[in-house]
Amino acid sequence: MKGLFKNTQNQSYGVEQKKFNQKKQILKSIYFNGALANSDLATRLGLSTPKINSLLLELIDDGLIVDNGPGDSSGGRRPNKYGLVDNGFYVTGITIGVHHTTISVFNSNNTNITGPHIFPENIQSGITVFSNVNDRLNEVLKKCGLNRNKIITAGIEMPGLVNTLEGCNKTYFPEKDLYKQLQKYFEFPVFFENDAKVRTFAEQHFGLAKGRKNVLMVHIGWGVGLGIIIDGHLYIGNSGFAGEFGHMPIVDNGILCKCGKQGCLETIASASAIARLAKEGIMAGSSSLLKGLVDKNIDKIETSTVIQAANAGDQFSISVLSIVGQWLGKGIAHLIQIFNPELIIIGGRVAEASLFMKAPIQQAIHTYSNRDISNDTEINFSNLGSKAGALGAAAYALEKLTNL
Repeated sequence: MKGLFKNTQNQSYGVEQKKFNQKKQILKSIYFNGALANSDLATRLGLSTPKINSLLLELIDDGLIVDNGPGDSSGGRRPNKYGLVDNGFYVTGITIGVHHTTISVFNSNNTNITGPHIFPENIQSGITVFSNVNDRLNEVLKKCGLNRNKIITAGIEMPGLVNTLEGCNKTYFPEKDLYKQLQKYFEFPVFFENDAKVRTFAEQHFGLAKGRKNVLMVHIGWGVGLGIIIDGHLYIGNSGFAGEFGHMPIVDNGILCKCGKQGCLETIASASAIARLAKEGIMAGSSSLLKGLVDKNIDKIETSTVIQAANAGDQFSISVLSIVGQWLGKGIAHLIQIFNPELIIIGGRVAEASLFMKAPIQQAIHTYSNRDISNDTEINFSNLGSKAGALGAAAYALEKLTNL
C-alpha cells in the first residue's frame, strides 16, 4: 500500500498515474462502504466494468484486495464482492485534547485493532506534544505487535481554530505549515482538523449522518463545537473556522469565557459547565449524592460524576443537566433558524446524558424557534460514543491521502 501511494506521488502525470489514482479510489470506496461488487464500483467511480475488473485483478496481485465470492442478489446470478485484505495497511487515529491524548490503530477494514490507548499528553504542551505522541504511538505498536511500516497515514483531531490550507492551528500552533513538523516526527503523511469537524466526518460516513444531505453536528466536550454538512459536503468556511458555535454570546451578564467574551454558550452548555454548575450548587448548600461519590472532595466532581449521580436518581444532578439542556436548546434554536437542517446530531461527553437532556433541549427549541422550521428538523444523540474521534481522524486522513 505504501508503495502504491509513493509511486502515485512520484510519477509524472500520465497513464500510470491515472491508473494509480483509480486504484486509490477503489480502495477508498471499499474502506468507507465495505465489500462492493464490480458493478457498484463502476457506478461510484464512473468507470466501465471491464476497467474495474482489470484494476481489481491488479489490486489482488498487490495483496490489497480479496474476492469475497458471491454477495446478495435480488434475482439472477449473484455478483462477486470485493473487500480489502484485513491487514493490508494500517491507519492511525489520534485525539489530542485539553487533558489527554487517545491513540487507536485501524486496519484496512476500518477495524480498531489496538483499542483506545489513553496518555497524559495534551494540546497545551506546545509543539513537542507531537514528538511525545509519536513516542506513545510506538509504545502502542510495540505492545500490540504491529509493524509501523504498514501505517500509511495518521489523522489528528484537536480543538482550536484550525486552518488546514495554511497548515496551522491559530489557537495553539499559530505557525504556518504544521504539516512539515508532523512529517518530521512521524515520517508518514499526517493530516489534522478541528475536533468537531472530524467527528462530523465520522457521523457522515459511519454514523447518523450517513446518506443525509444537510446535517449539523454539535460536539459537546470541554467546549462546544459545530460541524456543518451542506448538500452532502463538510463545510469549513473561508478560513476553515466555520462552526465556532460555542463562542456565540448567549447569556446576558454571563461569566467570562476563555475567548475573552462574556456569556458564550460554552460557559453554560459544555462538559466543563456541567462540572462547574454542580460544584457551585454543592458549595451553596444543595443536597446531592455527589458528595458521597467524591468522598466530600468537591474539586473531584466531573461531568461523568454528575451523569452517574443523575442515573442514580439524584434530583440535583438531574436539574444541572436540565439547565444545561435548556441553554443548549436555545443555542440550537438559532442554528435551526439559520440552516434549516434535516438532522442535528448531539455528540461528545453529554451524549451519555441524553435521557436527562433531550426533553429540555426540545422544550427550548419549541420556545425559541419557528415551529414550521423546527418541526422539519430531527434531533438525535450520537451513537458513536467515545470512539468517534479516533474513528473520524483515521478515516479523514485516508480520505485526504487518497485524494492527493
